[in-house]
Amino acid sequence: MQGSTGIVALCTPSLDSLAVAPRGSDSVELALANADLLLELIGDARVVAIGEGAHNVQEFTGFADGLFRLLAERRGFTGFVKESGFAEGLSVDDWLHDADGVGDAGVEAIARAGISYGFGESEQVRAQLSWLRDRVRAGAKLQFIGADLPGSSTSPEAAVRQCLQRIPAAPDDAALLRASELGDRTEAAIAYAEMSPAEQGGWAAAMRGLALRAIDNGDAVAAHCGASILALLAELQEEPAPDAPYAREVFLADSVMWALERHERVLVSAHNSHLRKDGFASRPSLISLVTDRIRARGAPADSVCVLGMTYGSGPEVRFQQLSSRPFDCEVTLQERRLLRGSFEERIEHLLGNDGAPALVLPALLPPETLAGVEGTQASGGVDRVDDFSASFDALIHLRHVVRVPGAFERMRAEFATGRETSSRYRIEQGAEL
Repeated sequence: MQGSTGIVALCTPSLDSLAVAPRGSDSVELALANADLLLELIGDARVVAIGEGAHNVQEFTGFADGLFRLLAERRGFTGFVKESGFAEGLSVDDWLHDADGVGDAGVEAIARAGISYGFGESEQVRAQLSWLRDRVRAGAKLQFIGADLPGSSTSPEAAVRQCLQRIPAAPDDAALLRASELGDRTEAAIAYAEMSPAEQGGWAAAMRGLALRAIDNGDAVAAHCGASILALLAELQEEPAPDAPYAREVFLADSVMWALERHERVLVSAHNSHLRKDGFASRPSLISLVTDRIRARGAPADSVCVLGMTYGSGPEVRFQQLSSRPFDCEVTLQERRLLRGSFEERIEHLLGNDGAPALVLPALLPPETLAGVEGTQASGGVDRVDDFSASFDALIHLRHVVRVPGAFERMRAEFATGRETSSRYRIEQGAEL
């Protein structure tokens, strides 16, 4: 690996041909322009994890797209696993493969409906899905796999619908479906919070019963959707022991293992915090759980390669919780301010005025390079990292990034709507069960 100092300037592509392309296409080309360097770093890994220092950043999504294109073409990767609902993602993969009922849908509609957390509003995501579909139509055996809980981690509805389509019918199924329809992300979280303890218990018991039916009687897809419902209920109802993983993190790991049962090699795209090899905030992470499971099966340590992504300047979203009500937040958009003791502040200082992005290899850095660095920046603060080489195989640092247009405005509008949500969901759902 080149770069004895542990910091390698990335080769930036010519952007002349991208003048009319959407922002983020340059980071697709950045990945492709550094193909040999990235392939040398990745080696024979079965799982390559590409992180995001923040969601809804065009360049991060674009780089993940470019990296998967590279790995699909030159290393035989066939599974793209995204931090998005597993149940929702089934329709995306059906669309890629021209399945009946969704094959004629436009990419905008399928991305919006099939990719959770609002990530499908991104032009970069839509460009990636279009590329995947073109490659599938050309004969490539590629698959899109959502790894996450249903309903942006607040509502079981998408998973309930998938289960009911795949398992033998029962008399109360229509009522179960209605009970699962808590609304969109913020509405669903508020609806559940407004239920009384008795209502929450009855609702959860009904959802759990369906999930167990799917696990016991359904096909593999129905069973994994059922598992996603159980994990969502655990997130809503249980606080794990201090060093234990969250149920969501376990399900994310289960989804990656689900993908590895069907694909020899997969790329996983998620926030940096999910992908750290040593866990996050004293708890196991998605990738630390996957790494442990792969090693338990006798695979070498380098079967998993983790690439985090950070940035120096650009917009940054910050949240201030106003009350205990779910999603009652003041959301502000500010220009990133580099914090003393952050990885980003240190790397920007070392890179100076050279505008090129850089690949940072923590294991090759002289000890003094990151002396005093406490972690990586996130949402206006710092996520602590005690040992960068234990967390990441490499970090790709971009000098400047741009947010997905409208993402901030949609988030503010969603949270504001939540403040106006009535308790009608609690009343309606309580009557059903």
